[in-house]
Amino acid sequence: MSYQGGADYERAFRVAYGVFVVAMIGAVIYMTMRPTRPPPANGKAFGCYTTANAPPISLDARGMIIHQSAPIRIGFHLERHKTGIALTADAPIEANPTQTGYIYSIRPPGIGWFMDFFHEVDGRSYGVFDENALRQFTMLARDGIYLPYRKADPVECEG
Repeated sequence: MSYQGGADYERAFRVAYGVFVVAMIGAVIYMTMRPTRPPPANGKAFGCYTTANAPPISLDARGMIIHQSAPIRIGFHLERHKTGIALTADAPIEANPTQTGYIYSIRPPGIGWFMDFFHEVDGRSYGVFDENALRQFTMLARDGIYLPYRKADPVECEG
């Protein structure tokens, strides 16, 4: 005589496993089919940006222009990251410390450089997700110092 009472664990396990498999398939379909937001247009960041002790940077249709004694012009584009919108230089630029401030150079080989747009709330920096609020970004210098570039009057980039 077999035992007829109690729970049918094997059947319960099969049902739970089936529900799990269906949920995973649904999650994969949702993740692959959900609409993705396009990257912000470069024009949303156009303007002149300045910081203390480093050359000004302009962003326009010609690219990213670093205004120093030997100007550098490279391409750029904007990207959406989990932490906010980033300005991506299409070449590996670096800010090198000197006696009078920072000088930029291109450091081959390598990939582009990400500079995160940010805004401040109560003294803390947060990423920017709204492409209409791109007013400042940070550049990490070679010595580990963050250079906060803020949108400035276009005249600052002309001299």
